[in-house]
Amino acid sequence: MIVDILHMDLHRWLRQPRSGNAYRASGGRDLKLKMTPEAARLDHRQMLRFMALNAAVGVLIGICVGAALILLDIGGLGARIGRAANPAVPVLLVVVPIASLFGAAAAASAILMMPYEKKFRDDEDDARGE
Repeated sequence: MIVDILHMDLHRWLRQPRSGNAYRASGGRDLKLKMTPEAARLDHRQMLRFMALNAAVGVLIGICVGAALILLDIGGLGARIGRAANPAVPVLLVVVPIASLFGAAAAASAILMMPYEKKFRDDEDDARGE
């Protein structure tokens, strides 16, 4: 008897109308509110801050990896830079690409894992321009 009741509740839940990620009540009314322009600005600032922080951490890790390559003399790189007439150029040619690569990878992963959801709008609302 309990199994039948749970089964009926599951079927009723599965038949309920939905729109994107938003649940629509049986009356067809949206439970989400529209985002105000100020709330949207604040939300965009938070997203950009989140991405910039992740990119900066990635660049810092890239600088550490480049410095470790030179200091640990991986492949004789540190010895070659030590014998160079102008060691700043080879150091920059090693560290800058690695730092930018790590920073870009961290920013890309931040975009993929961004803790952002369409908080107040529906996909259908965006398509209709409301």
